[in-house]
Amino acid sequence: MTDPAGFRSQFPVLERLSYLNAGTEGPLPRRAAVAAHRRIDLETDGGRCGRTYFDELMALAARLRAAYAQVLGSGETEVALTGSTTDGVNTVLAGLDLRSGDEVLTSDEEHPGLLAPLGRARRRHGISVRVAPFAELPSAVTPTTRLIACSHVSWVSGRVADVSPLVATGVPVLLDAAQALGAIPVDVRALGCDFYAASGQKWLCGPEGSGCLYVRPDRLDDLLVPWPGYTSLADPQRALEFEPAEGVARLDHGFPPGMRSAWALASLEVLAEAGWGWVHQRAAALAEWLAERLTELGLQVGARGRSTLVSWSAQDAEAEVARLAAQGFVVRSIPAFGLVRASVGAWSSEEELEGLASLAAVR
Repeated sequence: MTDPAGFRSQFPVLERLSYLNAGTEGPLPRRAAVAAHRRIDLETDGGRCGRTYFDELMALAARLRAAYAQVLGSGETEVALTGSTTDGVNTVLAGLDLRSGDEVLTSDEEHPGLLAPLGRARRRHGISVRVAPFAELPSAVTPTTRLIACSHVSWVSGRVADVSPLVATGVPVLLDAAQALGAIPVDVRALGCDFYAASGQKWLCGPEGSGCLYVRPDRLDDLLVPWPGYTSLADPQRALEFEPAEGVARLDHGFPPGMRSAWALASLEVLAEAGWGWVHQRAAALAEWLAERLTELGLQVGARGRSTLVSWSAQDAEAEVARLAAQGFVVRSIPAFGLVRASVGAWSSEEELEGLASLAAVR
């Protein structure tokens, strides 16, 4: 069994702060910082050229793809390396070649990272975007719905989408996994979704500019390659013939940076060594405890699922976040919904959550 204190000690920021904002940026493990510095030193001293350098970058990228696949519950050939959840969303929306008359159904609890690509597709291609309550999406599907695009875990409330009824509609499903991958157990094959776009910098504690996209194998040929480049090709020496690379790697975003791969891999190793089952169970149990404690203390906690996010109402959410930050508790506001949100990880401690709850109750 993983020792909670020992696991927590691998994240230096927690020595100074009660960091409860992994839903925005995850805490950086010490091992990941070492790996990133080592990679920078290697490239500084050895240069960035030659076959050896190129092969090493490709090998690091292959290891990262395999590590993401393990967390996703997918095969390695089903995963693209991207720069963010929104990169994955844009890849799917551009790749589907949406046209005027097509409808995309989404929910009322979506992040701008999903809504902005939908807004662009509406303006550029004349598609229809319809918004339905998060819990009512399956019943909102119509004969003109070409895609369902929504969060697996709501960034607002922490509610978890009931994916099975969405898949049962027969309409392709794109899940925004920004608050899911690394936070809750994920098995994309069991979910049955068509596309799964995730971030690397949040619950996986990787660098900004990291992420992944799962595409179900039978859906790959439905997607155009929206921004082809060197890594999109089966044979870069015959680029004008544009024969796509095998698998979802054809949708990779650009050339894989060595520092990104090294940092992301080191963070994933820290989490995997603790045990994904333990990481998920502990984070969810702590978040549930915090939600119950805040309710006991008289705060209005939003409806949520078994996730790692806890949101509660505040008269001035931004001011409340600033007040808590002054006491060493890092949370975030969601001003449009009048909420303060805490992101609870396996690295969190019972003591700091009690401290947060007690402080939040002082109004």
